[in-house]
Amino acid sequence: MGGVPLLQAQAQAQAQAQAQVEAGGGTLADIVKITPFLTDIRYREELVPIREEFFGRKTPAVTQVAVSALGRPEWLIEVEASAVL
Repeated sequence: MGGVPLLQAQAQAQAQAQAQVEAGGGTLADIVKITPFLTDIRYREELVPIREEFFGRKTPAVTQVAVSALGRPEWLIEVEASAVL
């Protein structure tokens, strides 16, 4: 685990969150908190550059949560995003 597949999954999850917020008339600046659920918390630092790519150096509040499993066995990460529109 870790490395490219995890980074791709994080980027995809953030792109989906962005699309949802934009569909509601908002922007990335409206996302105030993100919660990545990781099956292996050791890789949390690898996700910082991906967050900064989307949000810049000032990212929303982040609470990372380690979980034993996600909805599908192949999932490495799931991201919950909260926005104020």
